[in-house]
Amino acid sequence: RALANQPAILLCDEPTANLDHKTGDEILDILQRLNQERGVTIICATHDHRMMNICDRLMWIRDGAIERIANRNEVEVELASID
Repeated sequence: RALANQPAILLCDEPTANLDHKTGDEILDILQRLNQERGVTIICATHDHRMMNICDRLMWIRDGAIERIANRNEVEVELASID
């Protein structure tokens, strides 16, 4: 239903919550394809770290306040330096 009117922006609250790993991956794939093929901007609130792999930008919120905003490349460089 949310896609029936071809929205420019899609808001998702925990889109992979309570799903098994395979189904969660399928949802992430659908979201990524919506962005790439239809140009839909997708904003997700999630605790699922797999989402980092498909996002352009990430925002961390703690106690209702924005703690950090970064693009995926910045986060990947930081994570690589930890290894």
